[in-house]
Amino acid sequence: MSEPIEEPSAASRGTQTLMRGLDLVEALRDTPLRVAELARMLGLSRTTTHRLAAALVERGYVAQGEKGQLTLGPMLLQLGFTAHRRIDIVRVARARMEALSADSGLCVFLGRREGDHSLHLDRAAGRQRLEVSTRPGDRRPVAQTGIGKALLFDEDAAGLARLYHAVRPGTEDAAVEAWVADMRTNARRGHVIHDSIGNDGIRSVAAPIRDVTGGIVAAIGIATAAQYLTQDKVTAIGPQVAATAQAISRDLGYDDAGQSVPAA
Repeated sequence: MSEPIEEPSAASRGTQTLMRGLDLVEALRDTPLRVAELARMLGLSRTTTHRLAAALVERGYVAQGEKGQLTLGPMLLQLGFTAHRRIDIVRVARARMEALSADSGLCVFLGRREGDHSLHLDRAAGRQRLEVSTRPGDRRPVAQTGIGKALLFDEDAAGLARLYHAVRPGTEDAAVEAWVADMRTNARRGHVIHDSIGNDGIRSVAAPIRDVTGGIVAAIGIATAAQYLTQDKVTAIGPQVAATAQAISRDLGYDDAGQSVPAA
């Protein structure tokens, strides 16, 4: 004798309805669709799809567009804006900073841009006895540090030239053009290698962090004495820094599938 088939509970039916509703919203992420198109995409009947869509339209998660097309609604925009405003980038980045520091043994820094300066937000100490003196709250000209240069990956050529002149006034045009070209190379590579100006012998590797808008909101980098960060070590750790920045970017909602780099 076969066992009786158990009817799904109200809770499981509710969960199924919720998941279908979320599937519908996600299907509208890239382009507006009609109910019939959504039904085919989701493998649901038109009646079920219409019922789900009507409920989502009523709550503002989906909107009715032209010619019967459905699109994402204003409630999602409100929720997204609120979530974006409340993001604490230091909190989001901290665990990945500590992991990079533990793996590399080097001090890891986090910073953001403030006008023509970079502001250091946080640091994860490495295992080396020699410490870079930069502390959270320190501000430097944005073109003068590795983190600052990573924050400039989306800057146009005129903006880069202006910021470089602020650090090195009177530099000849040919040298400025070479620096701008070098910055474009850094952007295509995904990280910047920077030797500090002056005689302190500090070398850093940094990469930009993007948020859900695709814009650069911060940068992460490692820094130590150049003697400890030789070219072979830079070759190994550069992609690691870039991968950490990309991971933090994904944590902030950035979709790197369509990542682009400014043209040279």
